[in-house]
Amino acid sequence: MTSIEATARAAGTVERALDVLREAAATRLKMQTRGVALALWVLRTRCPDEWLVAFWDAAGSDHDIGRSQGLHAAYNGIVRQVRANGHLAGCQSR
Repeated sequence: MTSIEATARAAGTVERALDVLREAAATRLKMQTRGVALALWVLRTRCPDEWLVAFWDAAGSDHDIGRSQGLHAAYNGIVRQVRANGHLAGCQSR
């Protein structure tokens, strides 16, 4: 259920976007999907573009190991930036 409080709703949206990215990083397939694109779009005002572009580029890599490393590195950077900007306060480590 969606909260009527704007702050709680925004925090929930950010958490859901990070969940999508975490699941994309965990898979072994190319993940340049609409869901990943939407999650990155949600995070665009909360994280520097470099991290979002790095995630998108890694998601489309042809090399399995490089894709996995790139996705995990970019995901960790995105989470770090979102937390540092105060958009994920009180959330457990993932």
